[in-house]
Amino acid sequence: MGPRDRAARRTAVALLAVLAVGTALMAVAHTGVAVPLLDAIGPGGDTVVPQAAIGFAVAAAGFGAATVGLLRARRWGWALGLVVLTATLLAAAVPFRGAGSLLGIGLAAAGLIALALPGVRGSLDPPAG
Repeated sequence: MGPRDRAARRTAVALLAVLAVGTALMAVAHTGVAVPLLDAIGPGGDTVVPQAAIGFAVAAAGFGAATVGLLRARRWGWALGLVVLTATLLAAAVPFRGAGSLLGIGLAAAGLIALALPGVRGSLDPPAG
């Protein structure tokens, strides 16, 4: 594993960490708590959307776990990242909700591209067995 592989993995880790924090904030915003900046693209103010809050909380946990897995160079972290990013892409696209959906689609696509970098998989521990 060379420096480029480690750099590629660090990039993917950073993006997944940002997504974990962002989706956690979206979960909070959908519980009716006003979150500056997010109010412009989310429900805004005191609107409570329990299904969205739960979905964002689950996604935040998935992104967090994938971040830890990739940080520790585990293959399961890479696989979990693919699953959570793909689910995020689909959830953002259908039904399409304007700017919020565009942001979600763009970030999920960026995450999938980061995980597809050859160095990311090359920097992970070899499979056991």
